[in-house]
Amino acid sequence: MRGVWIPRWSIQDNQRIFEVIDNKFNHIFLQIFGNGEAYYPSRIAPSRYDNDRWLKDFLKIAHSRGIKVSAWINVFYSWGYGPRIESSRHPINFALDWYVFDKNQRSMSQYDIEELKSLNVEGYYLAVANPSVRIYLLKIIEEIVTTYDFDGIHLDYIRYPGGNFVYDIYLRTGFQRKYFYDPIEFDTDSLRIRLGIKGFDDLNMKWYQFISDDLTRYIIQIRNRVKSVNSACLISAAVKPDYSIARIEFYQDWLTWVNNGYVDFVCLMAYTSNISKIINKNMAVVNDPSRIAVGLGLYNQTPETIRQQLETIKNTPFAGFVFFSYPQLKENRKYIELINN
Repeated sequence: MRGVWIPRWSIQDNQRIFEVIDNKFNHIFLQIFGNGEAYYPSRIAPSRYDNDRWLKDFLKIAHSRGIKVSAWINVFYSWGYGPRIESSRHPINFALDWYVFDKNQRSMSQYDIEELKSLNVEGYYLAVANPSVRIYLLKIIEEIVTTYDFDGIHLDYIRYPGGNFVYDIYLRTGFQRKYFYDPIEFDTDSLRIRLGIKGFDDLNMKWYQFISDDLTRYIIQIRNRVKSVNSACLISAAVKPDYSIARIEFYQDWLTWVNNGYVDFVCLMAYTSNISKIINKNMAVVNDPSRIAVGLGLYNQTPETIRQQLETIKNTPFAGFVFFSYPQLKENRKYIELINN
């Protein structure tokens, strides 16, 4: 795989994108859903574009050149730091209870931008366990798959923003039905005394596992829905590069997704100068390394560093690489010249 991410702010380049990438890539990840907005005329979500001729032409040209195109969508990341959208079709304006909740039962939608920045959270996230959220996102994914000739669905922000925001009523209720304890009570001394250190730690571990397992069930649901429409459609995800950090801090158990075939492949967001440690750690635990592509950050690495990283990847059984992202290719042709077809 020789892949490149095309972010939504670059799609106005349209067919010029093919001139820039110069037949050096065989897989494009084209962002057509981000910040809760569609970049095609959607029947479900607010739309930036009221015409999809550009998209159909783009896919036709890509396929004529032997390039696969995956629809890159931001799944749970729903809005960023900018002024809030006015559209009544956006969840942030009609469904504030769809967003993740903190331990004080405050919705993230009620946080201001400075509060999010102080917690190192990049924007507003929808709640994974909320059934309405799941149905809404599935409808958008299904709309994309049934309307356009994409080769794959690429899931980005398919995770929680962190451990502060895992206390929505649906997740808590699901855990209580199974284990009879409300996770909000885990900070109380009385519960620690009643269960003892070992029992309390065990309950906490069950809670962490429950959160990640619930997200995994949604991944399976997405896969089943997409494959029922188009069995050849590839399911991929952009993931935190260290599988243990991904699972523990963001409840993104992508190692299970890959090893059990819930996704066809993942793209590691390995935007660092030293990727050897990441590669070696993943190589030891992944059943099929060909299900992993390594994402490389052009925005923070020099062409020489990227050249060395490409050599490293070439000597592994991984699927290949994905460049993040197109704007840097456009600005500096040296990155293009590193690629040998």
